[in-house]
Amino acid sequence: MRLRLLSSLFILLAVAAAITLAHLPAATAQGDTPVAALTPTPVVMAMPGPVDNLLPPAPLANLDGSPVVMHLPFADTFTSEQGWFYGGQWRLDAQSGYDGTGWFLDGALRSTTSMLTYLPYIDLTGIFSTQLTYRQKGTLPETDLIAVDISLDGGTTWIMIDQQIGVEQDWAMHAVDLTEYRGQVIRLRFRVSTGQQLVFDQPQTGGYWIDDLHIQYATFSLAMMVEAEAEEAAPIGPPASVTEMGLHLIVGAQKSPVVDLATRLADAGHPLGTVKGTSGTEDILNAVQAVSPQTTIVYRSLINGDGRQDCPNVWHAPDIEAQRWLDELAPYWARVDADYYELMNECNTIPLDWLVTFSTEAMRIAGERGQCLLLFSFTTGQPEVAAYAQLAPVYQYALDHPCQPGRMHGIALHAYGVEPNTLVSESGIYLGLRHRLFYTSLLAQLPDAIRVPVYLTEVGPGNGRQQFSCEDIARDVVQYTQELAFDSYIWGFHLWNVGPPEPQAEDWVDLTPCLPLLGDTLLSYYGAQ
Repeated sequence: MRLRLLSSLFILLAVAAAITLAHLPAATAQGDTPVAALTPTPVVMAMPGPVDNLLPPAPLANLDGSPVVMHLPFADTFTSEQGWFYGGQWRLDAQSGYDGTGWFLDGALRSTTSMLTYLPYIDLTGIFSTQLTYRQKGTLPETDLIAVDISLDGGTTWIMIDQQIGVEQDWAMHAVDLTEYRGQVIRLRFRVSTGQQLVFDQPQTGGYWIDDLHIQYATFSLAMMVEAEAEEAAPIGPPASVTEMGLHLIVGAQKSPVVDLATRLADAGHPLGTVKGTSGTEDILNAVQAVSPQTTIVYRSLINGDGRQDCPNVWHAPDIEAQRWLDELAPYWARVDADYYELMNECNTIPLDWLVTFSTEAMRIAGERGQCLLLFSFTTGQPEVAAYAQLAPVYQYALDHPCQPGRMHGIALHAYGVEPNTLVSESGIYLGLRHRLFYTSLLAQLPDAIRVPVYLTEVGPGNGRQQFSCEDIARDVVQYTQELAFDSYIWGFHLWNVGPPEPQAEDWVDLTPCLPLLGDTLLSYYGAQ
């Protein structure tokens, strides 16, 4: 079952690609325990240690002798050795990482212990819980121990917070809960102890790889979510059975492949989560709704009374324009009995204060008509992250004024890999997963915003024009689904794009040939949960 349900421990909100250097703050550790006195030795690069060197290295120091402290969100993709002390069998491998360079431990030498220690401190203070995640791959037997250790006293003593007894898997995400140490300033290390050789007449082989380390904000623990759910308010997240993935349809989309996929998934007990269609796809949307009632239908009319317009007129007063805009869209929306109507599309230049009033009034009008809206539809990279919390009044209105019994108005965002050859699931926090940056500031101000549904109404690898193989798209879907499982406010995403290119955009991709493989992939993924 999906991690995003109440069985999920956390909602991960932010991962940064950059690292910030700062002085240790004048604060005490959790429980009012003072941070131990620090006597750092100036270090600027990673230091290899001998195989039998198990002594903890000194923390990394600034030029003035003060300790280097990393603040959250924190990430290291291991493009270099900088900041790490490696001893034993660890080495940086430029060829075998998940994405380029990564750390590799040779498992051939038996009965040894190898350390990989991060030299700076890591500050876990703040209002949120935290979680360590990294990619790992390994072929180590059950005689071997893979451990994650932390130190709360600068490296004098260490606590094992995670252990694996052997590992036999290809690249996968591994997560370690750091909630218990919220408020502490820690040090971090990886420790691998190999056991005795079991087959003495054959050479020992195997190894262990790690890459793409993140320490991420986690806003809601399991207990907090259970408490919130017990209030009998709106649900957090969609039904467990539906898939995270949906489809984005444009005019010219073929009805049969889409309906066949929806029927197949519904019959297997894992209905297609959502389907979005634009003008010209009304018949397909209605057909999907008939064969898969659990699928959320989203509709966006490309045409209103002004012709083909994506954005309202900001020269009008926002409340007056909301009335006019919805009145103009009404006859087109009447063609589909959608669960949600997308209000606009990538209107990045609208001032946020105008947008707040416009969106609130649009929700009021639509609610009176029994319709539910998806708001904003910001393009990838918009708006500025620091400004996103200004939209909190829109979320508050949605929380206070359900559009239908048991349903709220929702939010639409877009996400692409942007770079021509980048999968959306591997495009980073500022592109494919930037919603986490938005929600870091928003949820700190309005925690209940976690209940407002968010649909990523356009999601695709590259820039939406680059042709990927169906195998790559299927891999992207699974990886993105795994990522979004941590974000309980995300109710689904619409994969771009099903349908032939539009005349003015002749190079849009058409994923119709990939639908059978996507069906196989989704059934395999959800069947294994």
